[in-house]
Amino acid sequence: MGSSVNALCECGYQASSLIGGGMANFMEVCHFPFLCEQCREIVEVNLLEKKLRCPKCSSKSVIPYDDKKLLGKAGKLEVASWNMEEQLGRVLRLTDGKYLCPSCGEYKLSFAPGDILWD
Repeated sequence: MGSSVNALCECGYQASSLIGGGMANFMEVCHFPFLCEQCREIVEVNLLEKKLRCPKCSSKSVIPYDDKKLLGKAGKLEVASWNMEEQLGRVLRLTDGKYLCPSCGEYKLSFAPGDILWD
């Protein structure tokens, strides 16, 4: 079952993103929030695409938010996770820690559970 997360920063930046896939497409679709360095926004990218690109500007300069360079301080609580061990060799995780904000460039962005769950 897929879910969503909301990203909020102290500077006022807000975004939301889907995580995972549904029952019908989980072998081809795995949504996850990425930082687009070109747009300077959080975008939703399908990790199972052969070429990872920003859906807005088509830039290849996208970094998934489970990348250690986007994490300033890990949180204690897991906000969302999606098991991709078989396909990608890792479990995708977001915590309630502090992440790099695409707007202000500070490690003040937090993720919280969203309102969407789907199969």
